[in-house]
Amino acid sequence: MPKSMEDPTADVRSQQMCLAEALELMSGSTPTTSSTIPPVNRHALTAVEKQRGQLERLLKDPAKPAYIPPAPKEKSIRPPREMMKNVQGSSAGAGSGEFHVYKASRRREYERLKLLEETSQQEIIEAEFERKRQEAEEVAEAKTAKNRAKRQKRKDRAKIRGGVADDSSNAQGQDDRETAAPLKKRRLVNGKELVFRQPGDGSDSDGEERPSVLDAPTSGSAKATLEAFQVVELPKITIHED
Repeated sequence: MPKSMEDPTADVRSQQMCLAEALELMSGSTPTTSSTIPPVNRHALTAVEKQRGQLERLLKDPAKPAYIPPAPKEKSIRPPREMMKNVQGSSAGAGSGEFHVYKASRRREYERLKLLEETSQQEIIEAEFERKRQEAEEVAEAKTAKNRAKRQKRKDRAKIRGGVADDSSNAQGQDDRETAAPLKKRRLVNGKELVFRQPGDGSDSDGEERPSVLDAPTSGSAKATLEAFQVVELPKITIHED
């Protein structure tokens, strides 16, 4: 039987079996990648996601300098000519070259006038801002000066009070030193102050005035003890010689 007369489905079955075996081998040797690959984000990125991506790219290499776009340049146009020769009018035909030359010169003139208006408007805005800033600074300076004057007045009053208190304390201390100069030792006994003098102070003379002794406040028990001392009399002893 020739090969052309063979059953064509046999080749198809053999190919399917080989393909199935190959798939089984691949599935057994290599794991599926469906669990490792994250799902693809199909929706449109929001502004937050875009900014997050930009920050991640920026922080991936901190040593790499960041691109900072240059500041916008001020508008400038070519200054007009000092003298215009062969001035064209609008009566030239639309198809002639003179008409296009006139149209270009008119456009440049309009641009120059527009730039002048924008510059004047910007100057007005800057002057207004500077005036408001100056007024705010003057108000703040006046308020600060007022508070500074109040603080200075308080300091002066406190200094004057402190000086008066120091003078009074110095005078009182000097008086205390003068009164305490002749006194050497002091002791309180039964609520009264006793004064001890060293020999040679001249305290035995009757004509010399004795320093005043300060009486301390006595309690009830101290008064009772004092009265008891005043009442009690010592017995007298008489000695007879033979």
